[in-house]
Amino acid sequence: MDIIANKIAQWLTPVATKFSTQRHLGAVRDGFIILIPLVIVASFFILINNVILDANNGVFADVIDLSAYQQIGNQVYNGTLGLLSILIAFTVAYKLARSYNEDGVIPGVMAVAVLVSMFPSMVEVIPLNQEEAVQVTGVFSQSETSATGLIFAIISALIGTEVFLRLKRIKKLQIKMPESVPPEVARSFNALIPAFFTLTLFALLVFLTNTLFDLGLQEIITKAIQAPLDAIYQGLLGINGVMFVQNLLWALGIHGTFVLGPITEPTLLAAIQENIEAFQAGIHIPNIVTKPFIDSFAMMGGGGNTIGLLVAILIASKRAEYRGVAKLSAAPGLFNINEPLMFGLPVILNPILAIPLILVPIVNLNIAYLATSIGLISKTVVFIPWTTPPVLSAFLATAGDYRAAILAALLIALSVLIYLPFVIATNRVAAMERKNRN
Repeated sequence: MDIIANKIAQWLTPVATKFSTQRHLGAVRDGFIILIPLVIVASFFILINNVILDANNGVFADVIDLSAYQQIGNQVYNGTLGLLSILIAFTVAYKLARSYNEDGVIPGVMAVAVLVSMFPSMVEVIPLNQEEAVQVTGVFSQSETSATGLIFAIISALIGTEVFLRLKRIKKLQIKMPESVPPEVARSFNALIPAFFTLTLFALLVFLTNTLFDLGLQEIITKAIQAPLDAIYQGLLGINGVMFVQNLLWALGIHGTFVLGPITEPTLLAAIQENIEAFQAGIHIPNIVTKPFIDSFAMMGGGGNTIGLLVAILIASKRAEYRGVAKLSAAPGLFNINEPLMFGLPVILNPILAIPLILVPIVNLNIAYLATSIGLISKTVVFIPWTTPPVLSAFLATAGDYRAAILAALLIALSVLIYLPFVIATNRVAAMERKNRN
């Protein structure tokens, strides 16, 4: 294993160095790191809402209805993950501007303004107790402001900041104020004309795309990523492709589950519904790939099957920061919430850990698919919450098939074995970096 780890480290160290020094990737990575406290707080409230307070699946569901208290966690969600796209736009722009030795606050504010200026000016909502949607103005949907809008927010922040800073460096666009004016006021006025041109440019782009294509920029970017995936999402080949892209997005710092959710969720939910009806009727169960199937075998610990990474770090990592984050992430990880690990380690934009992050779910998915197709384990016939702990989720989703639970435990062990060489490689990379600095 040491030989494999040395080869991986030797191969990937130049790539890791290039990634760590690339200005824009660094801004995205550091922008996420700033938001770690909010992500961790939100993750714990999601855990409490789903595991303890849920009226149907909570641990006290048969004793007392605590669902009214979920509103507390929902309010926390609205102020954290519900605004994640807007927050990341500010932090990425701030870090990118600082990498140019510029003041980061004004570019951060500009990035938020650029992002919001490209949101749809009108959204459709369905009023309570009504069936038909109505169009309203002056509101934003969480599909724009939450994690589902991360891709667009990051792209907007990077491009918007580059445009703004380039315009700001043109002396003819700077407003010179008397020396008696406080520096903060002078900096704001220097940004006035560049801000005008930057916002006008992006607003004009939105106007043109709406006029020519009847689509906003956000819709175009979303469709450009989602449409090709929609075409290939069929059968084992399709789900392998989706799992690959989903975890590749995670590796790039984008919430793959949220991004692909609009494509995968309807199909997978329909598949488990068909299985439930067939199970109740006592006839042949039609589908192997369902949402509980993926949650139970390919996403144990969260996207990337990161429960294997958690165990591998606790076994082999010599990096104090890795072990600290792993211990902090262990509790939410047991309930398949891995944002603290993803953004805290970080796993995102980490070229060494990206390989097993993409590989492990695909390996597990195919083994579980094969085991199901030849009848070694039962098909999933129970819809379980995605926060159900690994192994138990496989047992419950297959209506109590202990063989499925055993397979899930074996897949966790396999995941640990795959992650281990890469975790050891991060030890080697850290040692090499310390040696180079000295």
